[in-house]
Amino acid sequence: MNAVGKVDAILNTWFDYIALDDYSNARIEAGKQDIVKKLGINLSGNNVLIDQATFSELQQKVSKAQQKQQESVWALSFPQFLDVEQGKSYLCPLFSLDVTSILKGEYREQGWNIEDLKLSEAGDNLATFLGLDDEQRENLITEDGLRRFLETTFDLQFGTYEEWMWQVTIPRRYRIQRQPYLFEFTGGRFSVNLKKDLKEIKSGSKNWSKGHPAYEYLFGTPQPPEHEVTYMGAFPTHAPTNSQLTAIKHAQTEPITAVQGPPGSGKTTLILHLIAQQVVQRALRLIEKDEDINNLIIISSTNNKAVDNVIEKLDEWLTDESLKHDLLYLKGGSKANIQSIGGATEKIQKAVDYLQKNNFDETHYNNIKQQIKQIKDNFITEESTYLEQNRQRNLSEQRLPEVLKQIQTLEDNLQEAVSTQKQYQVRSRQLVEYEQLPIEAYRKIKLRFDNIERQLPEGTLPWWIRLWRWVTRNTEEKIITKVALACESAIANTFNTPFPVENPKNRTDLIQQLRLVTERLEKADELLSVQGKSQKVSQDITTTEQERDNARRESNILENLLATPLEDFYLSFHKNFHDQHKELFFLSREFLTQQALCSKERVKPSLELYASVISGGGWKDIDRMAENLDEHIKNLSLMFPAITSTLLSIRNMLPWVSQCVDRTIIDEAGMIDLHKTFPLLVRSRKAIIVGDPLQIEPVITLSKQRRGNYRQTAFLNKGLTENDYHRYSPEEEYSATTYHRAAGTTGEDNDKGQGICLIEHYRCQPSIIQYCNTIANYGLEVKTEPVNSLLESHLIAYHVEGNIHNNINEEEITAVCEIVQHLLTQGYSIEDIGVISPFKVHADALKERLTQKISGFKHNSIGTIHTFQGSEKRVIILSTKICRSQDDVSWINKRPNLLNVAVSRAKELFVLVGNLYKLEKGNLTRQLVEHIRENGRISEYKSEAEIPQAEPGSTFIYDCDHFNIFQEALEQAEEELIIVTPWIRGNESTRFVDDVVSALERRVKVIVVYGNKGDDENDNNDSSTENNLRELFSEYSGSQLIRLGREIHIESRGTNEKILVCDTKFAILGTWNWLSHPYRKQCSRSLINPKIQIRRETSIQLSDSSSIENLKARIYQLFR
Repeated sequence: MNAVGKVDAILNTWFDYIALDDYSNARIEAGKQDIVKKLGINLSGNNVLIDQATFSELQQKVSKAQQKQQESVWALSFPQFLDVEQGKSYLCPLFSLDVTSILKGEYREQGWNIEDLKLSEAGDNLATFLGLDDEQRENLITEDGLRRFLETTFDLQFGTYEEWMWQVTIPRRYRIQRQPYLFEFTGGRFSVNLKKDLKEIKSGSKNWSKGHPAYEYLFGTPQPPEHEVTYMGAFPTHAPTNSQLTAIKHAQTEPITAVQGPPGSGKTTLILHLIAQQVVQRALRLIEKDEDINNLIIISSTNNKAVDNVIEKLDEWLTDESLKHDLLYLKGGSKANIQSIGGATEKIQKAVDYLQKNNFDETHYNNIKQQIKQIKDNFITEESTYLEQNRQRNLSEQRLPEVLKQIQTLEDNLQEAVSTQKQYQVRSRQLVEYEQLPIEAYRKIKLRFDNIERQLPEGTLPWWIRLWRWVTRNTEEKIITKVALACESAIANTFNTPFPVENPKNRTDLIQQLRLVTERLEKADELLSVQGKSQKVSQDITTTEQERDNARRESNILENLLATPLEDFYLSFHKNFHDQHKELFFLSREFLTQQALCSKERVKPSLELYASVISGGGWKDIDRMAENLDEHIKNLSLMFPAITSTLLSIRNMLPWVSQCVDRTIIDEAGMIDLHKTFPLLVRSRKAIIVGDPLQIEPVITLSKQRRGNYRQTAFLNKGLTENDYHRYSPEEEYSATTYHRAAGTTGEDNDKGQGICLIEHYRCQPSIIQYCNTIANYGLEVKTEPVNSLLESHLIAYHVEGNIHNNINEEEITAVCEIVQHLLTQGYSIEDIGVISPFKVHADALKERLTQKISGFKHNSIGTIHTFQGSEKRVIILSTKICRSQDDVSWINKRPNLLNVAVSRAKELFVLVGNLYKLEKGNLTRQLVEHIRENGRISEYKSEAEIPQAEPGSTFIYDCDHFNIFQEALEQAEEELIIVTPWIRGNESTRFVDDVVSALERRVKVIVVYGNKGDDENDNNDSSTENNLRELFSEYSGSQLIRLGREIHIESRGTNEKILVCDTKFAILGTWNWLSHPYRKQCSRSLINPKIQIRRETSIQLSDSSSIENLKARIYQLFR
């Protein structure tokens, strides 16, 4: 299908999901008789009865809706569960049965069988009314019919549905009326605006091209950031970090930017800088091009805290007395927010008043303009200087290898030349005597001798020729004599030299002298040649040395130049020019204020019109503004470049689904369903999506079975693919959140896409955030300033065995209350402390108990991990609740998200409270316990009731002294050693298997009695150690391993006592878990840190034999 068809198909799946989600938390105002029918509706056995008048009325409603091509859905639910909010009663169906098909058919006096109707569960309402945790809600059985759903959800067997309605119970704080009712469900309260936006989008042109944020969101692939990009303007806080800089650069050039923001990485700071840049961008466009633009920026999220964090930082700056006004953003969202103190309506009126009271100051305007231009020009000059230096550096980097190669070549040539010269010098020395050879005389002699030699006959001449030569006086002797006479002066010139030539007298003399002359001339010529060449080589050497020296000088210059690093302007300007960028923002805001004063005659009407629009002025005002929307938004954003709002309230601030926003920023995108962001992207030119797929994901209220059905009916049955489901389904919280779509994920599991990760961390102490860094694999650079914890450790775990009642761990709640009181006595304030749990029901119980017990503890300081996304506290206490064998620890271990958020909320101290042995059965929770064991402190929580009271003659033993006592008992026991402990588990029990052997070999009778007094399923003993001890004791007569509550002692309820008896020498009774305590490591390196203990490990030592015998008798009663 083409892009438009694909968008329509995706939108349809979103409508289907919204309907399911709305049903999940449906609330219908009980008093609205046009959509609620109670009278005339009854149950009879398994049938629903509708009186004829009501049936006819509803049938007409459905028929009229059909004629208007509108959807009218009526549903049945029972009984009537009621909740009261702001004085109004609301029906909260826990499930609904679609009766629309009944209303389209014929009336039946006998009614209709309920089991023939389509079931839709209301997961969120069920969780609220029945106290279900998220895991229990996920596992609701919804696809096996209504009966199976009611039986499994309410744990109630029944005959007819009418009987069930009369038998079912809910918590007392809610009202119940045991009657069925019909209701027309038109949708949830929070999805009204979203559905309107999506319907307008579906009916619109959808002519977004590639490069539009909406198109890129659905189909695009993010491009990598460019390097040589700058920005202008910064908020008055610290400079962007390096990774924030990368994100800002990407946002300058790309339509959509995905930014992964791990905990404490400065997401809010990034947003503030982007707001500042929007202000500066508009001022520069006016100054440089005399062109005004819409610079409206929307900051939005589904998480109120994320938006509030930005508002808080903006307000903090706007209180600066040096500022002429505090107008920068509009606080929007719900109608209540808009009308609140400091809300959008009040701020707009304030802006109108400001424009009315103040006038344009042209001199000031021009002065600001010049200052802005000067800062920009200086910045451009610095950038240009860097570019020229970088160009020169690049040339130098290219030139240096060439020069080094040239030097090497010259060195090679020089070496070769020197070698050649040496050879010439050797040869010259060999021929040096020939410097005295009279060369000119020799040449004349050689010329004559060569000449005469040619005239001499080569062989013996015939007699008659010889006769003729004699007659003509041309004999050989005469010729030689003549030559000798001709050479006489030349030959004479050789006599006083080392190389004299003799006058030839005959042929033999001639040939001999000619040979000598020739050889000597050749040697002399060679000498001259060698000397000439040597001189040439010498000259070449000189020239080459000069070239080499020049090249060396050049290489030194290049190396010195390159040895001094050139700071990359594009990696450093955000810090080096931060003060100038802050000044630019300040000046630009003032400049735009003057621009607004200059144009007040057109700005004021736009502000007043917009105020009317967001205050519920009606469609006339909305249409009036739409006629010239861009101009009105320009005027609005001149005074208010930023608007804050939650996503579901965007329509309250921008009721036009058209491109009217210059830049959108979405925060906490990892926890936002992808469809909720889409309408705002359609309104925008650019978008920055900030979130973290490794923190809290969207809360899905549908059961697993309902989700499976949605996948099939909304996607696969409608021509979409499995991959489409993973990319575009709102309930695919691990692959299709707003962040995933912005980052261009493929839909595959664990694909985080191509977001830019912010890696600098500024919140938690290193030992705290290191756990998150490990499980999430962020690669963080921890920049947090070191701070000492008031408890001398940044990580503490309290082991609480726990007990569960109605999804609440009462023992943990008691422990948490005491831990909070302990923290207060150690110097923390109540505002420093946050208490969280993965489970809502348990978190609600914590909130109720803590706010009752501790004065000043605010409700928003206690909640689920989900509610703390975006928050932080000096101290965070995580109460895990899990303790029973049936508690599924895998629910909080399936992904790092929950624990990543939980731990990273703590700035200074993280406290884990729970059954550590149960938690160690999960991968991530085991890593957390191990991390605290290695980097913090572990303690066993002891209730006040566990601390023994002094007895006559007893002495107290505390903490690590128990080690010495236990060792003494093992070494000194002669007849009997008795150990009573609730549990055998952990390293201590394993060590005991080895340590007790020496006592057994001395024939000491060792009796170990164990078994927890409580829920049989709450065991957590180490079966391997149990077996080892049982096998060991079987080898020694009289020794016993006695498990209370099992096997032959099945009737015993077990014990919570911790006792050690050594013969009749001494007995120890107290809080020390002899075979399961966690203190060996702490006691081996120091004492137990008293600051972390709610109560010390305390026992009393009995030494008189009577008391010891009485204690032994009590022990024997446990198993006899």
